Amino acid sequence: MNSAVHPVDQVLPLRQMLTLGLQHMAVSYIGAIAVPLIVASALKMSQADTVLLISTTLFCCGIATLMQTLGFWKFGVRLPILQGAAFSSVGPVIAIGSNPDVGVAGICGAVIGAGIFTMLVAPWVGRLRRLFPPVVTGCIVTVIGLQLFPIAYEWAGGGRNHSDFGAPGFLLVTLVVLAVILLVTRYGSPLLRNMSVLIGMLVGGGLAYALGMGNFHGVEEAPWLTVPVPFHFGVPTFALIPIATLVVVMIVQMVESMGLFVAIGDIVERPVEDRQVVAGLRANGLSSAIAGMFAAFPFIAFMENVGLVILTGVRSRWVVAVSGLMMCTVALIPKAGAIIASMPTAALGGAAVAMFGVVAAAGIQTLAKVDYERNRYNVLIVGFTIAAALVPVLSPALFHQLPAWSQPFLHSSVVIACLVSVGLNAALNGVGVPDAANGKTLHDVL
Repeated sequence: MNSAVHPVDQVLPLRQMLTLGLQHMAVSYIGAIAVPLIVASALKMSQADTVLLISTTLFCCGIATLMQTLGFWKFGVRLPILQGAAFSSVGPVIAIGSNPDVGVAGICGAVIGAGIFTMLVAPWVGRLRRLFPPVVTGCIVTVIGLQLFPIAYEWAGGGRNHSDFGAPGFLLVTLVVLAVILLVTRYGSPLLRNMSVLIGMLVGGGLAYALGMGNFHGVEEAPWLTVPVPFHFGVPTFALIPIATLVVVMIVQMVESMGLFVAIGDIVERPVEDRQVVAGLRANGLSSAIAGMFAAFPFIAFMENVGLVILTGVRSRWVVAVSGLMMCTVALIPKAGAIIASMPTAALGGAAVAMFGVVAAAGIQTLAKVDYERNRYNVLIVGFTIAAALVPVLSPALFHQLPAWSQPFLHSSVVIACLVSVGLNAALNGVGVPDAANGKTLHDVL
């Protein structure tokens, strides 16, 4: 009997866990605080409430991450997945909160209601795992990487709407970060290779500050201590329309999450089963319900984290769990979070280009194993999926005149990739559990 511990379950030395956990949090921090910043600005919250909203969101990000990575009972997919607030919820949340009859208390009630809905329907949605053979997961992972490139390019250029966007100094910092990552990966010790992204960001950040690109004003203004407390904005109120609105968002997220669970399981070489998908969806629902009590948002897997897992080769879910603990800690000490947030954007851009690139490469690697010679349908599935999934990235206005109810499904490239690839594969190849021996489905065999 082989009793070797799977890399996903490995508990690394504490020092290594802390360093690698910090790396995961650093590359995901900007994305983690983006949603509360956008919502707070749109709802015209005070500075104090904005700081509290950021802290509660980070705190709930940490809880959601611990739930997914470590798991308990029938909750958590138990993979190296860092959870973050879903961008797809921004528009609906702002619309709900802008209604004077609903407000932030109505947002809290809607998030709680949608989270409970997710937990209840998870067992039925999780049974769709069989619809994700390699040709589908390969498309999804490839699209995950490709759809993130515009974000990486924005950071590399100095940030969206920067008056000097694309200046040679920004590009120099980005190139230095990429060069350091490559050099450390090629010549560094095993420990340093695992930290190549963090080292690249630190070197690039130092260069950016030397060139006058950053400042610590945010650190000076941030408070030392903030304690996230439930129901700060009042007792949640429950109304049918707000809850139904976020239920639609959660349905979209369930489709996206299911694709991500299966794809990440393939990446770390631990294929997920139906029960794991169900447990992961339940955890999403529970963490979202908890977030609603803290005025936070629905949660989903952070794609930046996927790139770091591939790039470093460290697949331990315990490392990501440490990152979740760090998020909870930073939520209590806003000054610590402000230090991370002060990382110059161009340095983040270099790390993002590397991470998102390897995500796309991992998807291409999976697609390379798909049989195209004996099954001509697979070429159509891949071609149609990628062409459709990149519309929100390359031509977002194309779908604007379609019905309002369809917009949440058309907003995310990953959701489109899931729907198109699963639908085409079911229609052209049939539905069945992949047969590991020859790559065929049981439908084909029977």
